[in-house]
Amino acid sequence: MIKIDEKFLDEVGLSHMPDEKKPDFIAQTQEELENRVGEKMSEGMTLNQLREFDGIMNNDRNTMIHVLSQIGDYREDELYQKLLKRHGVEEGNLEILGEYLSVKWIQINRPDYATITANVADELKSEIIGSREQILAAF
Repeated sequence: MIKIDEKFLDEVGLSHMPDEKKPDFIAQTQEELENRVGEKMSEGMTLNQLREFDGIMNNDRNTMIHVLSQIGDYREDELYQKLLKRHGVEEGNLEILGEYLSVKWIQINRPDYATITANVADELKSEIIGSREQILAAF
């Protein structure tokens, strides 16, 4: 996921926004980006796919077991190994397994995730740039 941060504010011409307003604007913009990406990702998915992803995101044990049974031995997967390293552990927990499954599920079911995310972020950037003056005037 693309991160909304100070660099993003600079790219859209809002780096001069009052410092005390930046955290709220960044949080709201990040949430908007995530919502839009989620909506775009869900287009074309079956109801079963949507339920499966929702189950993974909510750490539903039955869903996670079902998806793991389709993937095979996740412990040898390069992605899983990277997550273990990133978390500084040798064995996973429910949080790491959930993170692994959400990323793996997206790789399998929406291999166009990176493209979708970049396109949605570009659209949002354009909207913000187009409304830059109104945004700054509101502060």
